[in-house]
Amino acid sequence: MKKIFFALLLLTTLTLGSAEILEYSKLKKGMEGEGKTIFKGTTIETFKFKILGFLSNFSPGKNLIIAELFAPELEGIGVIAGMSGSPVFINGKIIGSVSYGFNFSKKPIAGITPIEDILKVKDYDTPEYTIDISDIKVKFDEQNIMNVKNILKREMIRRIDPASGNSALPIGLLSTSRGILGQADKLLRPLFTPSNNLKLDSAKQGKPTLKGSLRGADAVSIPLVRGDFEYSSSGTVTYTDGKKVYLFGHPFFNLGKVEFPMHRAEVVSVVPSYQESFKLSSTREMIGTITQDRFSAVMGEMGKTPYMIPLQIFFSNRNRKFNIEMVNHPLLTPAMAQLSIANIFLTEIQQYGFNSIKVDGKIFIENEKNIIINDLFSGGNSYNEFADLLLAINFFIMNNKEKQIKIQKMDFNVEVSERVKRGEISNVLINKNEFKPGELIDIKIIIKNNRGADSTESIRLKAPALKNGAEFRILIADKKEIGKFEAKNIKSSFFPSTLNSLIRAINNIRKNNRIYIKMIVPEKGMFVKGYEFSNLPSSLRNLYDYNSAGKNLTEIKYSSLEDYQMEVPVIITGKKLFKLKIRER
Repeated sequence: MKKIFFALLLLTTLTLGSAEILEYSKLKKGMEGEGKTIFKGTTIETFKFKILGFLSNFSPGKNLIIAELFAPELEGIGVIAGMSGSPVFINGKIIGSVSYGFNFSKKPIAGITPIEDILKVKDYDTPEYTIDISDIKVKFDEQNIMNVKNILKREMIRRIDPASGNSALPIGLLSTSRGILGQADKLLRPLFTPSNNLKLDSAKQGKPTLKGSLRGADAVSIPLVRGDFEYSSSGTVTYTDGKKVYLFGHPFFNLGKVEFPMHRAEVVSVVPSYQESFKLSSTREMIGTITQDRFSAVMGEMGKTPYMIPLQIFFSNRNRKFNIEMVNHPLLTPAMAQLSIANIFLTEIQQYGFNSIKVDGKIFIENEKNIIINDLFSGGNSYNEFADLLLAINFFIMNNKEKQIKIQKMDFNVEVSERVKRGEISNVLINKNEFKPGELIDIKIIIKNNRGADSTESIRLKAPALKNGAEFRILIADKKEIGKFEAKNIKSSFFPSTLNSLIRAINNIRKNNRIYIKMIVPEKGMFVKGYEFSNLPSSLRNLYDYNSAGKNLTEIKYSSLEDYQMEVPVIITGKKLFKLKIRER
């Protein structure tokens, strides 16, 4: 008897969640109906609407129903952000969802996505989204990192508004946050409704009242970051079909196949605004996974758990730890990592203040070598430098040309200091100018820090085994100066096309707190697929030229004999170049 009761209860739940469909072809101007949404808490309320007309092919192959909405909550403020997905019915049959609005409209005029387009989402099976990075330089200097950020921002804005150029625009998805500081979300600020980054720390955080399956018109939230703080976007359920849940009636980011967490949400209040009114909502427990993000709707599956990427930062000299999880996606993970790092350090600045960050951490990739980040960042923009570097690294590895990767976790130990830690190579002393092959070269490097104090670093090198009278040079420099020399010497457009070569390139990123020492000779060599072949005989160079692979091979003017680096406790600047000789034995 109990089994029959529970079977009937489940059948009742699914029936309440679904509804009979009224096709777009049967709709006419002037028809009236009823919509459902939540204006406060978890109670579903109704509003009236009247069809004003239709926009045929407002986007290729897509139609839009234009209607005026009637509800006390909408009077004088128009359609509100967070209503995306609110189902609408005529004679009890669902026709679609409130999904689009019109800028500067004095009335709540909405665009309704037809239900047939929404339900087609389940039939799509395109490959997972990636960005083609083959035309982007794999470099990590300030200029190229800014270029990567701009590419990422443009792509997110483009994808969140796929119907750009139309008068009807997707109703803004409201970004809400818990524990996110306003300065941290600059990259994401253009993407959601302008009234974003709402602080819900003080909002009611009681237990959710909903049980069982989701219903049409329930509020849902998609956290992109969750844990010690949260960054999420919320909207409304349009339709349910068993475990399948259809949301929004327009895209989230139009990314195709995805794997994002799907949470219940509670509407705290409707907030009127001259710019754009919105539902203030609060995230509740996870109930499933968003699996499709398409032009006409977002689809989720109840009971399914998404894969999230853990990120941990431990402030070792303050014994403070932050733990969060981020969505796993080639476009969004880099942005979420940048936001999370910036937010964590801004939180620390508020409490303690600091100017220098020493980072020692790893990005763990399944079945691949770890990416190691060990560097010092100093000055007023130190946390942004680290956050932007992490953004660029994740951008390149998650969009690599060879294969999809799985980041298992990101762990960082951090030491922070209130002191600025910068230094300049003020002088370099070498014991003499001529050396026998193999003879020791004593080098003393004088560093003047930002407070004017001097310190000395010493290193011993062996003179190269060259013929009598041969010249060699020693370049002692910071990462920027070494980079300038290499860019001038190796004029190559080589792109690390394999994941292994990309990880190697990332792990060889020049560091701020290193003195680089390069021993070179004015002899030609070759740069082949990311590797330098120095001081080659002409016959071998000719062989390489004959078998040239174009951009994967280039001739270099100066050949490297040895490369060294010294870690120092400051960010170093400056360079010195010495011309030395090999004398008779």
